[in-house]
Amino acid sequence: MREITIITPVYNDWEAFLLLLSEIEEVASENALSVKIIAVNDGSVHVPKMTIEAGNIASVEIMHLSRNLGHQRSIAVGLSALHKKGEVFAPIVVMDCDGEDRPTDIPRLLSEYDRHPNAIIFAQRARRSEGLVFKLFYRLFKLVFRVLTGGAISFGNFCLIPPEYLERIVYFQEIWNHFAAGIMHSSLKWRTISTNRGKRYAGKSHMNLTSLVLHGLSAISVYTERVYVRFILVSFLLISLDVIGFIILLYVKYLTPLAIPGWATNVAVGLVLIMLQVILFLAILSFAVLGYRSMKMFIPAIDFENYLRKIEKIL
Repeated sequence: MREITIITPVYNDWEAFLLLLSEIEEVASENALSVKIIAVNDGSVHVPKMTIEAGNIASVEIMHLSRNLGHQRSIAVGLSALHKKGEVFAPIVVMDCDGEDRPTDIPRLLSEYDRHPNAIIFAQRARRSEGLVFKLFYRLFKLVFRVLTGGAISFGNFCLIPPEYLERIVYFQEIWNHFAAGIMHSSLKWRTISTNRGKRYAGKSHMNLTSLVLHGLSAISVYTERVYVRFILVSFLLISLDVIGFIILLYVKYLTPLAIPGWATNVAVGLVLIMLQVILFLAILSFAVLGYRSMKMFIPAIDFENYLRKIEKIL
């Protein structure tokens, strides 16, 4: 029987979590899997008493956080706590508990992992079923992400992690803000398989427009230094164009017989003001880069215990 460990963040979604356990049990039974489940309680208001029957689910633990941190940081805490327990020999599956990450895709992640044992396997959604507004903002996010970072992101948290990668992942400060982008930013190998989005088990999604924007900004924040450099290059480009425009204006006025309109002085003043603003922006940005690089790094493997209140064994 093959062993795996599943880590899933839960925030006021315990009805969905119990339905997830039921489906995992069914998938595990059909595929001869022995599953250990770690639910990261992300500051839920109320956690109900749960009775879980033993089967192919070997154990269920709830890691209670001291406050709501959000899905990305809950995953980082769960992985860090698992790493601290000791040697991990089984693959780790990270997934949401609401049903949108389908347990039936876990065997496919394992099959791809068997073909590529040195890579993290992400589930990339081939078809999305959200509303039109969500899809529009998601496309906008991917466009902004590509422009600011030069890369593309098309998958979420649902993935399989080789056990030997866990020790490295929990020392990446980037996963604290955005797990998937943090892996992309690292030197670790990763691959994707195509999956479809499942239907939510119960309740309503916690994702709204504000959450979506913050989620997108968190992904971009992983590439802060790259974004800074791009802004600096754009600033230099604007300064260069500004200088060229000013030189052309002076050349035409004093070195050619061409007539200069009366508003040329206003244009010259405008170019100078634009240059001064860009130079000021460039100076602020440079100090921001220096300040960012001098900040103390937040390492999940070291700092996660500040947020882990207790671990409760359910099964």
